[in-house]
Amino acid sequence: MTVPVLIVGAGPTGLTAAVELSRLGIDVRIVDRAARPSAESRALAVQARTMELLRVRGVGDEMLALGNRARAAGLYTGDRKLAPIELHRMPSTFNFILMLAQSETERLLTEQLARQGVKVERGVEVTSVRPGAETVTVTLRGTEGGLELVDASYVIAADGPHSALRKALGVPFPGRTLPQDYVLADLHIAGDLPQDEVSIFLARHGFVAVFPMGRGRFRMMATDPDRRLVGDSEPTVTQMQELYDRTVGVPARLYDVNWSSRFRINSRHVPTMRMGRVFFGGDAAHVHSPAGGQGMNVGIQDMVNLSWKVAMVLDGRARATLLDTYSPERLPVIRTVVRFTEIGTRVFNSTNPLVHALRVRLAPKALGRNAVQNAAAAMFGQVSAGYRDGMLAEGGGGLAGLRAGDRVPDVDGLYDALDLGGLTLFSGVRAVADVGRAWDGVVSVRDAAALAPEGWLLVRPDGYLAAAGGPGDAALLDRWLEQWFVRPAGASVNER
Repeated sequence: MTVPVLIVGAGPTGLTAAVELSRLGIDVRIVDRAARPSAESRALAVQARTMELLRVRGVGDEMLALGNRARAAGLYTGDRKLAPIELHRMPSTFNFILMLAQSETERLLTEQLARQGVKVERGVEVTSVRPGAETVTVTLRGTEGGLELVDASYVIAADGPHSALRKALGVPFPGRTLPQDYVLADLHIAGDLPQDEVSIFLARHGFVAVFPMGRGRFRMMATDPDRRLVGDSEPTVTQMQELYDRTVGVPARLYDVNWSSRFRINSRHVPTMRMGRVFFGGDAAHVHSPAGGQGMNVGIQDMVNLSWKVAMVLDGRARATLLDTYSPERLPVIRTVVRFTEIGTRVFNSTNPLVHALRVRLAPKALGRNAVQNAAAAMFGQVSAGYRDGMLAEGGGGLAGLRAGDRVPDVDGLYDALDLGGLTLFSGVRAVADVGRAWDGVVSVRDAAALAPEGWLLVRPDGYLAAAGGPGDAALLDRWLEQWFVRPAGASVNER
């Protein structure tokens, strides 16, 4: 069988890729070795940047209706609040962390995918992969044990931290396993804990973090540095209560555990997110501490970055070199997330009395600064990540404080005006708009004299600035497009 894109893995990363590509008219197959979707909540936090991207793609409103919003993260010692991290400062309409079980996020993406005519093939695993010059041949084993050869123009490996595709292609996964032991549980807590705030309790013997999921249900994460929880079985409610009581100064009763687990943190990422015609994303490409609730969001954003590029190359509107920009754009973002989460984990985990004293003293001072609060909120919400140093940003110019590669804020309904299958030119300058119209099929032109009265903005489908300039920069726009895209047939020299 031949297919344009084979997606391996039906977690949030793979499902996002399938939703995006099928929406853009690309035939896809998506397979997953698991016989059924996971019922566990696992990843919980949906960040502002992810919400900005998913809302205009048809699933954001349902997520908002189901999730619980946390507008701050409070740092405590005992029952004393040291300082808040004011998440409402995020420069986004979604200036909060949406707490929504990963199982629900996957369900909503799967339903959207079904509306687009694609069904996840479950109980199907990869047994071998053979890269070629024009296609990748993947051997699949189905539920009945039979083997099938699939030739795909491109393969997306979204098959998790133990990725069969990554291993088969010999792609390294360097990093380390952090030494601390952790426990995790979804349960109910009866006590005076805020329902709209993440609560992080710091103590000399570790920490407890409590994430509100709504209606009295919480996700609790805790360290177990002296390994009080012996054995390999799932932690019980009694054991979680013990960890809570010795760290948290707010009395509460824990009950009704939905699921629990023990784990250690791996902090790793691939050196490249592309191997020929195979692209890696999500946990197949990067794993790290859950501090800050970043992981699932990074994987979803990997696929929003990649999918429009693959679609435009496959339908002949873009040069194949556009795909070379995926890994150089995403890897710096991933390195920053890995570094940030490792630092946060070390600070929270330390059992050194001196470190604990410094945490208690310095946290209120640092978080008392507006600049620190603003930066922290933007980083948590992933709205500060961008691609200024990426290949696509070269020669792209800028306008009004924005430079090529920056996230374009969703103001005045701008994202609703985006062409999610191509580039969108916002301009009130006739000469620039004429250049955009000459690239019909690649560029959609929006009359936006109020938005860019002195120039123009060319925005990518993923909401980042592709290029920008003033009224005399029409030639800059044309040169930038020529580098990455295929000029429509019939475009005249005069149109150039």
